[in-house]
Amino acid sequence: MSRWVVVGAGIHGTYVARALREAGVSADELTVLDRRGAFLGSFREKAVACGMESLRSTYVQHLGPEPFGLETFAETRDRTDELLATADYPSRPSLSLFVDHAEDVIERFDLRQSLHGATATSFGSRDGLVVETTDGRLDTDRIVLAVGPGDRYRRPDWARGVERIEHVWDAVGPPADRVDDGDDVWVVGGGITAGQFARSVADVADSVTICSRDPLQEATIEADPRWLNWPYIESELHSLPPGSTARLERIREARYDGTIPSYIANSLRGTPNVTIRTGEIRAATSIDGRVALSLRDGSFETTDALFLATGFERAADSSVIARVADSLDLERGAAGIPVLDDGTLAWRRNDGSRSNVFVTGVLAESVIGPFAGNVPGARRAAERLVGTVHSGRRDGSTTISVRQ
Repeated sequence: MSRWVVVGAGIHGTYVARALREAGVSADELTVLDRRGAFLGSFREKAVACGMESLRSTYVQHLGPEPFGLETFAETRDRTDELLATADYPSRPSLSLFVDHAEDVIERFDLRQSLHGATATSFGSRDGLVVETTDGRLDTDRIVLAVGPGDRYRRPDWARGVERIEHVWDAVGPPADRVDDGDDVWVVGGGITAGQFARSVADVADSVTICSRDPLQEATIEADPRWLNWPYIESELHSLPPGSTARLERIREARYDGTIPSYIANSLRGTPNVTIRTGEIRAATSIDGRVALSLRDGSFETTDALFLATGFERAADSSVIARVADSLDLERGAAGIPVLDDGTLAWRRNDGSRSNVFVTGVLAESVIGPFAGNVPGARRAAERLVGTVHSGRRDGSTTISVRQ
């Protein structure tokens, strides 16, 4: 029997697993479920598929326990050139450096001993918690849901069923492998993913057009840095009712959604075969192996291939969240989000008591704030969860001290 079952082995699942091991949870007491059977598998695939070359977050945001651990890792391996300068902000790591450091952390904390290549299929309670998986049943004291939207990508209605239109994450492999020499390519979206993908395919395509509904909005990171501080989160967010629309509105206002860092925007503007166009597509159809587009301004265009950089569907709408909530009688708030305890991230039952199901990632944004889905959010979530390691096991009713 595992004391802890972590569902998901992405950035958040890996961070939480490492933090639990560091807090004294043994490898035998911890099970990490992931259908790929690999830590960071989905993250790596998506990073490569969208042409990511570096992280947006700074070098102090990583999966290890020491704030400057990634910097030390780079220094001891003569890789400081992969700490990339950011104007008026700390340096950020290359994707390769971030992943290699993560691998070092996974090895140092022996996390693979706890990894189980399976998918959670149902949840229940029977003298504790039960997780049914594609590889059998697990009995546990606590469940941590470290899941995001997965492979549920947002697609405009006009793009559905049209040949030669794909989402940037529909395929595995670098963007340049998905276009032919001399192609005309359109990328729909105005955020960092669109910029990364366009920059990557520009080396192969004859022309690349980024089509965004609004002019590109530049921002170094995803929200005001004050949201990285826990006292600020408590003041600005926890003063509002848990699970409320007011909290979601506060987060929406704080987050710089759909923005692109200046270093990518400037690179695109300096690439001769890249055009940045403001406009909105109304309809699309396939004609003679090309994509014909009708825009709301009345213009018509054709292209060899069109790629959607339009993000994900909402994580709260995933079937996993619905199954857990229904099976364990857990409360959902505005827009279907889990209603969580602010101190521990425990998902509240419908009677108001705390369950032993905990939530991290974007699903915990109503507690963690606009950085919930990023590495800083993983750190804040892990701090909350580690505070529960030595608390009472079954009903979650003991007093819990949490690190600030």
